[in-house]
Amino acid sequence: MTIATTPPAGSHTRASVICMGPYTVSTDPSLYLTAVDASDIPEMVRALNLSQHVYNGSAFFQYPYLESHAQEQIQKANDAIAATGINTHWAMRTTPQGPLIGWAHLHFDHYDEKHPQPVHPVTGVPLAIGDIGYWLSSEYTGQGHAARMGRFLVEEIALKDMGCDIVRAVAYVENRASRQVAERAGMELEFASRPIWIPKLGRLKDVCTYAVHKDPVTKSIVKREADYDYSL
Repeated sequence: MTIATTPPAGSHTRASVICMGPYTVSTDPSLYLTAVDASDIPEMVRALNLSQHVYNGSAFFQYPYLESHAQEQIQKANDAIAATGINTHWAMRTTPQGPLIGWAHLHFDHYDEKHPQPVHPVTGVPLAIGDIGYWLSSEYTGQGHAARMGRFLVEEIALKDMGCDIVRAVAYVENRASRQVAERAGMELEFASRPIWIPKLGRLKDVCTYAVHKDPVTKSIVKREADYDYSL
């Protein structure tokens, strides 16, 4: 299955949506990716309040993490499903129906007249570009789960199932754990440091960008400053 472009907006039901999972990431140790849903909200709230490590390492997540925050995230996932027919938000689980132990998502870059969609330097074909993000409960860090998930998300879902031409990940420069996930997923450093405005902090913070390209020719296409939008 390959998704070359995002389908037109519509009203899709979860029964007809693709990329829902369960995906078997690893059998030893067991790790699966399945679509998030409202039943994950209590565990999201519990896990994200165990410590501030996800808050400190991300541009979006708050601390304390409230039920309303989780509801908003699940609603965004459901809205994406309804609009495109493609699931782009997954829970990491140790069994296919088990509780959430972490989160992974893939967002497609959006374009307009001021920010046109990049095209292949040789063929001129519009490029499908996705950005991945992830977090893992502090109870499960240090076991290699995030690294396994990252490689699977890039290789099997983003590049293969969704047909992305370029997949990127952005991390705070000092967030070594997140950067290692990107590196172990086969990504290369695209920008070593760039100051970006982080609304929840009310200040600039240095981020780095990693990328993997299906075709090496597209390495000349780098993430523009306008593509870093953490206002939502």
